[in-house]
Amino acid sequence: PTITNPNRNEWLISTTGNSTEQATSKDTILISTPFNSSNRDIGALVFEADCITPFDSDSYFTIGTTTPTSSTPDGFIQFNTTLEMNITAINGTSYWNAFTDGTRGGW
Repeated sequence: PTITNPNRNEWLISTTGNSTEQATSKDTILISTPFNSSNRDIGALVFEADCITPFDSDSYFTIGTTTPTSSTPDGFIQFNTTLEMNITAINGTSYWNAFTDGTRGGW
């Protein structure tokens, strides 16, 4: 089958399931989130808290998208966005705020 491109100015993106995570080493975790999108070029970026400034550090994050996981000819594609986060590198920086209630983790 062939992929149907969306119409001019037509665009949609939505998650199609829960994010998953797994430890990939003692320092890093891999987070994967599935998406459904209009058949357009896809990509992913990490931004700082202002949601405008790109977070410019491969020392903390590596982000990407998978090749489309579906080629249904309906004008949409399904893919996963992946984020590998180096917890050890980001811990203790101004970007990481540890939980104060004694539980592990942070935001």
